[in-house]
Amino acid sequence: MRKYKLISALAEETAKEVVRNEESWRRYLNTASRLYKYPFKEQLLIYAQRPDATACASIEIWNEKMHCWVNKGAKGIALIDEDSFSGLKYVFDISDVHKARKIGQFPNLWEMREEHMEAVISRLEKTYGDTDREAGFVGRIREIAGRIAEDCYKELTVLRTISQSITRCRLQP
Repeated sequence: MRKYKLISALAEETAKEVVRNEESWRRYLNTASRLYKYPFKEQLLIYAQRPDATACASIEIWNEKMHCWVNKGAKGIALIDEDSFSGLKYVFDISDVHKARKIGQFPNLWEMREEHMEAVISRLEKTYGDTDREAGFVGRIREIAGRIAEDCYKELTVLRTISQSITRCRLQP
């Protein structure tokens, strides 16, 4: 339980740290971008413990699906797991494992390349609308991100208003 409290405190402190300034947020996003299959809380803990992590998985996935073995002395990255006895589970980065002879395989790590940019923008524009072609790739991504953030903010505002209305209705006799 002591380790669980330490990891919980680490998550809380890291969450405060990443929103302190733009540079801290960028460093976090750099790590999170490589760990897109993990939920925010787990991305945060991986960032806190191993900001250089590129591909993480449990020991079971490394062993059974990838046929990779965790290196002797490798330290797992602790994540909160409310369903386990200890309240924690561990994942290992790709740098912590090695392939079994003949059958081992590493995951294919996706990376953004120049040749991908137009396809990425095209796909995003189909969902979120056209962007300013003069803005360049980064500008167009920011434009789309701004739209998504604005939509999420509006949804949260509506949900909060509905929640407050329901609460008021319950309180009235």
